Amino acid sequence: MKNKLRRMLKTTESEPKEKPSPTKQEQQATAEQAAWLEKGADILTFEEEWIVRIDHRYPLTAQHGHRSFEEVFESLQLPHPPLALDVPLEQVIFFDTETTGLKGTGTTIFLLGFARFEKGDLLMRQYFLPHPHYEAALYHHFLHDIGEDVRFVTYNGKSFDWPQIKTRHVFVRERVPRLPKVGHLDLLHVCRRMFKGLYDSYRLTRMEERIGFERTDDLPGFLAPMHYFQYVEHQNPAIMDGVLEHHLHDCLTLVSLYDECNRLVTHRQDASSQIRENIAVWLADLGIHEQSVKHFGQAEELTAQGWLRQGFLYKKLRQYEEAVDCFQKSETYEGYIELAKWAEHIAKRSDVAYDYTEQARKMLEQHQLLSSRRERLITELNHRSLRLQRKCQQ
Repeated sequence: MKNKLRRMLKTTESEPKEKPSPTKQEQQATAEQAAWLEKGADILTFEEEWIVRIDHRYPLTAQHGHRSFEEVFESLQLPHPPLALDVPLEQVIFFDTETTGLKGTGTTIFLLGFARFEKGDLLMRQYFLPHPHYEAALYHHFLHDIGEDVRFVTYNGKSFDWPQIKTRHVFVRERVPRLPKVGHLDLLHVCRRMFKGLYDSYRLTRMEERIGFERTDDLPGFLAPMHYFQYVEHQNPAIMDGVLEHHLHDCLTLVSLYDECNRLVTHRQDASSQIRENIAVWLADLGIHEQSVKHFGQAEELTAQGWLRQGFLYKKLRQYEEAVDCFQKSETYEGYIELAKWAEHIAKRSDVAYDYTEQARKMLEQHQLLSSRRERLITELNHRSLRLQRKCQQ
């Protein structure tokens, strides 16, 4: 009897076990991944999670706007302070994200991606998060792909995209690579400086006028979260088509807009007087004085503030004759105050300094200022006027 039982047990152990039938959830995931593969995407796995990666490669002869990527690549090889980055162009990534909200720890990045020059082409790469709890896979593959020595070019990325990435990375940092220490050029701040006074809005789609690109049938960015939530419910990749195209155009626009801003710095003849003045003021603020002088010099006309800022620049460079000319042309109370200082301390003409002080007082009366600032300036002018009167009587 014992031997019979052993034979029966041995026979049972040797029979192949039937594989369990896939669950409904596993069947749905397989169908979902197959749908993405049919669209030409890649499925990337990490531990028990998976994400979607979509690549587009553009030859340098292609263009986004009125210039080809080849023209962009060649132009960006030129020195272009204050927009230069300290790495080769191939290590610069033009980066953007799409999120489920605008702020807060509950906001999830469901789509991130970048464009960059690679192997003689422009690579556009997007990472899509198919389910909110697969963030470890998203950041694992994204951080692995970009490497540790990169520079970001974004639009409002310093205030939104990168802080949001750092916030979400905290939740998975024990499982994925650490965030790289990246340099960052935010084109929103660049455009506000360069195109000051020319636009009533600095939205990225408005700046696309500068590069000659116009979107057709574009999905508004504020609808992207709604499409993502629909995707999570139905797992149909077609739901995300409009979002993916909108995001792709955002990244490609960053490439062309970066080039446009660089050209206005390096090819001053292509810039209007207002833009040259704005760039000159920006360069002066950064202490790049030689380039600032050149931009001021090639502006056909300047605003009152432009003449004033140019005067301060020449004063800093101790070119007092040029500074006096600029302060006079500004016809501002600040300019007359500076002229009074020059007449008193450099030209040693107390009578002229007194006249400039009185002119500054009259100009000040015509300006709307905060009462505290007005009182302070009037006190300073009164003090200067009394001192100069005593000097004239000596």
